[in-house]
This record gives sequence, structure tokens and C-alpha cells, in this order.
Amino acid sequence: MQRIDKYLSNLWLISRKDSNKFFKNNLLLVNNIIIKNKDFKVNFWDIITFLDQKIEVLEHIYILLNKPTWYVSSQVDEWWHKSFKHLLKNCIYKDLLHVVWRIDFDTTWFLLLTNNWDFTHNIINPKKNIFKKYLVNSEFELSKEDINKLISWVIIDWEITSTAKVEVISKNTIYLSISQWKFHQVKKMFEAINNKVISLKRVAIWNLELWDLKEWEWRYLNQDEIKKLFC
Repeated sequence: MQRIDKYLSNLWLISRKDSNKFFKNNLLLVNNIIIKNKDFKVNFWDIITFLDQKIEVLEHIYILLNKPTWYVSSQVDEWWHKSFKHLLKNCIYKDLLHVVWRIDFDTTWFLLLTNNWDFTHNIINPKKNIFKKYLVNSEFELSKEDINKLISWVIIDWEITSTAKVEVISKNTIYLSISQWKFHQVKKMFEAINNKVISLKRVAIWNLELWDLKEWEWRYLNQDEIKKLFC
């Protein structure tokens, strides 16, 4: 349960200071009942009607976003790069969300977003051994020796990487799946074999893929997809 003025403030729809006028003018309804008391507490699955907009009070939110280049995974803009939130203009819950497993501004496609911090801490736990799958294009051709090194281990940041999975697409293109999560890990793995990443796309997390979304698009996860991530 949460006070209605706080919930709407967290969505950046009203400020808590200015909320009184909305209550006085009968502009807030919960489940079609006019609310005049800002101390009123909403429950999950309640429907708030605010300025003719209906807002479902959700406990947990899970979203897939196909991120293009130049957008960052942070909550706020960074220098000339915009936050991922700019891609969620028609999502009422965008200011409640954070990114699970951030990616660089020049890495594209799969972003998993949620407001559930317990879920995030659980899924990024290294003991879970959850793989992230990337489509990698390299500057130089990849030899069999290069592939074997990526699969077995390379040294980045003075540490040995965990076993990876590789599916060869062409001489310069592979699918690389890793269970670790280190800063710039894929790029550093290629640097360790004297190569360079030209383009990088995250295509899947665990058993969840992005193929149904075009770049810039987003959607809510369905219940079956959420259950898969919790397995």
C-alpha cells in the first residue's frame, strides 16, 4: 500500500505539494470513486483515473526494449547521450524502472527493464549462471584458435573469464554467450585475442529473445516469460 499522492509523484504526474488542488477539484478517482483525501492509500491492481488517464497500480513491471545506439542505460542523460527513458515516452511507469545488466551506448538491442530490485539482485547473481547472448562483428577474421580461446578462457582485468558459448556465423561474425557480467566484457575479450569489436548487439538473456521487436520498440513481458526468468 502507498499513499496516492506519493505514487503519482513517483510517476512524475503531480508534485506532492500541488496535489491538494486535484483532490479539492475531484480530479482523482480510484476504482471510479472520487478521492478527496491525499492520505488515501492505493493497493496493487487498483485503477487510478487522473485527468482522464487510467493508471493501473502495478507491484512489479517487466519490459523489453530494443535499444538503438547513442542511448545509455542510466536513469539520467549522460553528456550528449540520452537515457533509455526517452525511448519509453508512452510508458506511464518509465520513471520507476531500472536496467537489468546495463549495456554501452554503442551496444544495441536487448534491454530488460523492471522496478523489482529483488528480481534484479537475484538474476544478476553470478551463482545463477545466466547467459547473455551477443551478436558480435569483429574487425579481423576469427581463427579456430581465437574461437577456442573465447570458449575456454581469456584474461581481462587480471582475471580469467568463465567458459563461454560460441556459434560461428561467418569469419568475422559470431554469437557469443557469456554468464559473467564485467565492464565492457565482450570488447575486452576480443582485445585479449588481438581483435576489435566493430558492432555489438545483445540478442537474448537466458531463454528470452528479442526477435519480435523492432529497433526503438518496447513491450511488457507476459506471464510465461516472467516465469521463465524466475526459473
